[in-house]
Amino acid sequence: MEVLLVLAHVALIWILAVATPGANVLLTINTALQYNRTLAMFSAFGVSTAILLWAFLGGSGLVILLTTFPQLFSVMKVVGGSYLLYLGLRQIYQTRKTKRLGQLPRGQQIISPSNKKVFITAFITSILNPKTGFFVVSLFSVAMPQSMPGSVSGAMTTTMILAIMLTMSSITLCWHSLLATAFSHQSAKSVYARISGVMDYITGGLFTIFGIKVMASS
Repeated sequence: MEVLLVLAHVALIWILAVATPGANVLLTINTALQYNRTLAMFSAFGVSTAILLWAFLGGSGLVILLTTFPQLFSVMKVVGGSYLLYLGLRQIYQTRKTKRLGQLPRGQQIISPSNKKVFITAFITSILNPKTGFFVVSLFSVAMPQSMPGSVSGAMTTTMILAIMLTMSSITLCWHSLLATAFSHQSAKSVYARISGVMDYITGGLFTIFGIKVMASS
């Protein structure tokens, strides 16, 4: 019963957290609009896999390590923020390049990235986001019970950690799969086609802002 109460607590908090707009959400939406549902689903898989790993690290006590060595968290902020900044500036550069070259010649198709590349990009974006990671590992310190009977403590803790990992990863996958489906729909892509230039600049700008905010956060 205690496991179910903890999972309900975690699920409620994580549903609110995962639905909050951020770099992970933006990446999945952008992939769905620019390419197709399949690639957007691989973005969803990448993000949820990273969350699964963050949850494992949280259950393994990474929050204690980050508290003991705050310099490590600072390094994570610089690396993660720099990567988001890179994604944003690259998006802006590619948009400017496309507009400078004009429309693609008739019959020429935009080359889509591979499923593997989309998965890796989404995974790296999420795993290098220190705010996502710190929220995940902090959630463990709040959700895990302070004490349990000694005879069942080890097995109970292991079961609870695994259950929390799967709960958080599953919620993330469901939400990002919903985004992938909704924004790869033809109506959404038709709107995007009319304002793609502006949207690409906005996307690049948001990634850039996310990166700067991560590096500047205290």
